[in-house]
Amino acid sequence: MINKERFEQLFSQHLIKDISEEDIKIVLSGQYGKALELLRDAEATGLFPALVGPPGVGKTILCRYFASLRVKEKKNKSFYWMTLDESIKPSHFIGSFDPAITLKKGFVLEAFNPGPLLSAMLEGGTFLANEINRATEYSQNTLLEPLEEASIGIPHLGRIKADDDFFFISAMNPEELSGTHRLSEALKDRIKVWIKLTYPDKTTELDIIRINLPEYFIVEESELELIYSIIDETRRNKIDIEIPASIRAGIAIAKMLGRRRFLEKEGKLKEGQSVYEYLSEISKYVLLGSIKPKPGIRVESIIENVIHKTLGA
Repeated sequence: MINKERFEQLFSQHLIKDISEEDIKIVLSGQYGKALELLRDAEATGLFPALVGPPGVGKTILCRYFASLRVKEKKNKSFYWMTLDESIKPSHFIGSFDPAITLKKGFVLEAFNPGPLLSAMLEGGTFLANEINRATEYSQNTLLEPLEEASIGIPHLGRIKADDDFFFISAMNPEELSGTHRLSEALKDRIKVWIKLTYPDKTTELDIIRINLPEYFIVEESELELIYSIIDETRRNKIDIEIPASIRAGIAIAKMLGRRRFLEKEGKLKEGQSVYEYLSEISKYVLLGSIKPKPGIRVESIIENVIHKTLGA
């Protein structure tokens, strides 16, 4: 186990002090440029938005990029986000009292550890409630007052008013996907701008794959076309597949192929296999965890059909 001194050294070395320091690789063509514009409009009008779309279409990275713009423009280094699920409780949003200090001094401000929502409200920062419809209605209700009144009550301490620059964004998967809860009508009524994202058009998706490849990985345009055809085929099969491959799967296949091409160039891997053989092998490993079949359907059978249709293998 890493010792404390080494841990502190590494933690300080890798700590992201504010989101403006992050290198966020993003494509803003097609639907993403429009979505960013809508986020800007929502901020300017004081309306809280929601991004809705299937897994892997770039909801979170778009929110992070938007938050980084706010940091640079407003000189406000506050960005907090939580990925929600059924285990999240109100105290995770608001904060809680330190038991040791509370025993000594009681329910005083010194004993309170603020949560990310409260911190964003106090600092006028951005708060992202990611996967908001995976939280229970009990936890969702914690958000009603901040979104309606821009205030929140802290047990034993009182009620605070949010800074004027506080901005709330939610992101969620479509309600028909398993594992999601229906948003309460009260919460839906407080979210005023609904931004729908789908799988991007071919040109945009290929651009996203390209910017996520290391510079020393060379993947030909014809090879990118084949990768896209594999991913797109999983989205066309709505009979057997509940959740198709996302953009992340395309990036993963391209990286694996680029890695093999790099090793060939370095003389560390013997040349011989065609791109079809490479992609047939790589795709099996990537798609195995990237698609969710409908009940009763073997994922291996789906992958074999996809590879046969797209690569003829």
